[in-house]
Amino acid sequence: MGYKHFTISDSQRKEYASGFLLDLMINKGYQYSVVLEDADKDLERLFVYMMSKDYLTLDKKNNYTHTLKGMEKLENLKKRYEEYLAHFDLFCAVDLEAGEFAFEKIFELEDEEWELYINDERFVDLRISVAWFKKINPSDFVFLSFLKEGQFDVSNSGWQFDILSGLIWEQIEEIIDTAIQIEELEYMNEDENTISGMQVIEDVIRQGAQLSDKLYHEEEHLKHESGEFPNDYYDAGHGDYVVTTYENYYDPFYINPIWFIF
Repeated sequence: MGYKHFTISDSQRKEYASGFLLDLMINKGYQYSVVLEDADKDLERLFVYMMSKDYLTLDKKNNYTHTLKGMEKLENLKKRYEEYLAHFDLFCAVDLEAGEFAFEKIFELEDEEWELYINDERFVDLRISVAWFKKINPSDFVFLSFLKEGQFDVSNSGWQFDILSGLIWEQIEEIIDTAIQIEELEYMNEDENTISGMQVIEDVIRQGAQLSDKLYHEEEHLKHESGEFPNDYYDAGHGDYVVTTYENYYDPFYINPIWFIF
């Protein structure tokens, strides 16, 4: 389950970059003419790809504009992002010895305290193991995590080149390559019985689903009390949209089909 030397294909890079660029164009008002200038010229092969996938078309002024398929792709990215925050990000910090999640205390700590707490060495990141178990492309999780952390920053010079050819994709590959694999979770209990890595990750996923449910209701309570979101565990812009039910996630084998679209 999982393997070393993970690579992101060129087409997959373009799919991720397409989603990012569609967000810039549709939600943030970025406009691009077919005649690109300066650093935007580095986006040309991405635009050619997006035209070939019918994510974009040209308007009467020869400006790129999104199609219905492009809007659907962006909506899928939004759903993945919301689901990632709601159900999978909490696996970034798990204490396997104590059977605890750092996110159990997310509403109890101030921002600076939280950063120190979640980076405690007793917590390990199991998001990649969870992705492998769910048969979700693990680069999806890292890409979404990078979006959350602002790694794709258009204020940086040369970002146009970086979203396809930069070191950022190598960083994602290295994270996946060096992450804890399911097989590494195997251990022997006090009765000298071997507990497989698959058994461990199943149990972790069940506990994570229960915690996610608890945090959701706690945040809803805090939101209605103060009218504010106390943290970014959920996307403040998601409104009343619910990606899926928590009951589904108590089953570690449940996989939302949105991960296999586009």
